Amino acid sequence: MSNGSPVADPATARVLAMIAASGAPSMARLSPEAARAAMLAAGETADIAPPDVASVTDRTIPGAARTIRIRVYNPEPQPSSPQPVILFFHGGGFVIGDLDTHDNIARSIAICANAILVAVDYALAPEHPFPAAYDDAAAAFDWLIASGAEINADTNRIAVAGDSAGGSLAISVARLARDRGHRLAAQALLYPVCDLTRTYPSETAYAEVPPISTDVLNYFWGHFLGDDRGPELYADLRLSPLNDPETEGLPPAFVMTAGLDPLRDEGMAYADKLAAAGIETQTLMVTGTIHGFLRMGRLIPSVGDTLVAAGTFLGRHLRAENA
Repeated sequence: MSNGSPVADPATARVLAMIAASGAPSMARLSPEAARAAMLAAGETADIAPPDVASVTDRTIPGAARTIRIRVYNPEPQPSSPQPVILFFHGGGFVIGDLDTHDNIARSIAICANAILVAVDYALAPEHPFPAAYDDAAAAFDWLIASGAEINADTNRIAVAGDSAGGSLAISVARLARDRGHRLAAQALLYPVCDLTRTYPSETAYAEVPPISTDVLNYFWGHFLGDDRGPELYADLRLSPLNDPETEGLPPAFVMTAGLDPLRDEGMAYADKLAAAGIETQTLMVTGTIHGFLRMGRLIPSVGDTLVAAGTFLGRHLRAENA
């Protein structure tokens, strides 16, 4: 657990110095529209060129309350048989982020897993507050089960993945699938949101470390959950799956945390809970770096190895004989 001041690795230290020198206002002082534009612009500066995949297709699917955009990545040119598939949810505190901000992460995971990847452009707050994002995630899973053949997906070999808020959505779909009797092959959770009901040591120790300092986290929760949120809402198992007493039937998990991330300890606690329940769980602590570093591949070298590890884990389980 946390035990002192953050100690950044050299690459991350340079990123933090750049952020401090930029003079840019905290995201918490921006409108959601401005924050979304800032996130996209930051990725264009900090991320690598998009890795090549065989095909990328944008389309829409029906949701319970709205049409949902998805982006389908296929690393294989015209495979002859249905392929395993990953349902991916981007991060951004349920307020920012989209298919474009996380395009590189999606491409990299698809390539490393050698699987079709479906990225979901779920509804964002404050226009669509809780539980809209979770409803869209469930609708995307329902569409994949019912219509995966349209994208040549093998719906008997499905994994879920997501970073930050998207990690929370991935967990919710894994639990939903379990409850409906669908056996998922795996889940990859990248610095996920797991528990809003308590404060962890890392949340205190790294409260002022960007990009999700305390004011930014409060900004996200205010837009997503509203200003009158209470303990009953925080205890909702979609928001706080760490408190779910039932772990049986959940798929093997890859859980990545970042060493200087306020969310670090809750992600580690969720991994520990899965492992204690006998679920195969691979953990990766990327020490010395910050939340959101996966979109900084041009600046932080550990991005590549981290995405390879996540994609390889998913691919191994998607192509296992008993998947």
